[in-house]
Amino acid sequence: MTDQPSARTTNASTAPGSSLMKKALAWGLGLGLLAWLLSRTPFDQVAQAFQRPDWATWLLTLGGLLISYVLRAARLQVVLNLEGHHKAPHRWLGVRTDALRVILMHNAAINLLPMRAGELSFPWLASRELGMPVARAVACLLWMRVQDVIVLAFLGLLLWPGLPLWVRIAGFAGMAAGWLALGQLSRRWFERHAGETQASSKLAGLMLKLRQALLEPEHHHPLAWLATLANWSLKLAAGAFLLSAVSTAPWLTSWAGALGGELAAIVPLQGPAGFGTYEAGVWAGMAAHLPPQSTALAHAVSAALALHVCFLLCAVLAGALASVLTWANKPRLRQGTPSARLPD
Repeated sequence: MTDQPSARTTNASTAPGSSLMKKALAWGLGLGLLAWLLSRTPFDQVAQAFQRPDWATWLLTLGGLLISYVLRAARLQVVLNLEGHHKAPHRWLGVRTDALRVILMHNAAINLLPMRAGELSFPWLASRELGMPVARAVACLLWMRVQDVIVLAFLGLLLWPGLPLWVRIAGFAGMAAGWLALGQLSRRWFERHAGETQASSKLAGLMLKLRQALLEPEHHHPLAWLATLANWSLKLAAGAFLLSAVSTAPWLTSWAGALGGELAAIVPLQGPAGFGTYEAGVWAGMAAHLPPQSTALAHAVSAALALHVCFLLCAVLAGALASVLTWANKPRLRQGTPSARLPD
């Protein structure tokens, strides 16, 4: 009995140190990657990267990114079935403004915090702004990330430059087989561990959340898939447009770079604001289709940096605006206007 308190104390004392080590490793990796990439890119190219696109290019890129935020909010209101719970306080382009505020603030947190720590803000935001139980919000977030990976893989197989037709067909078949295998494996796991609860182990908790995410009917609504596909198609197209304008690479090659940058965000170790890993992903995507000594590839890192800064500033400013609107809306919520609160 006397050993238990000391064990808890030891765990409590080592947890912060472990977290600090992970953050230091993530920042070191991100900044190290960025420094290595910039060492291969003259700084005059970086400065020119922000000056080369004309105002129309910047406007189209920002417009595409902003519309992608609206599409993400549309998916959220479908996946959480917000219309079935309470009326929308306001709408913009047919999308609930409460869902849009959650998406904007969550997106800002993801872009600012290292190691994807910003993901942790979603359950809190969904509970505070939309009145969703935390367990439901966690399952929703897990499903949206699974859906994102599936759609990105689909777009990659569909549009990746120079990919033979048989590879595309085999890839789609592999995705379908993987989806069926996931369903079978999860079903068998729950049959063998029927008595386990979320508190039993981390694996049990993750599997229970995954099961809830897979079985929720709203998660498979066709509109959710359509909004996800439209969101990523638009965001990748907007990113490719700016990358092509800066690097002079063909649009489809720049599209591969934009996809590479988004896939790099899946890596668990992310530096501050994703710097380093995002640029490396863009460079790798473009390098797969450009000669090593090409001018376009020489400008790939500076183009990726310009795109990353554009996305980051847009995310932070939109998230700040959403936070201000949320704060301004609080007095009306306290006075009894349609509340976003739901019982657990």
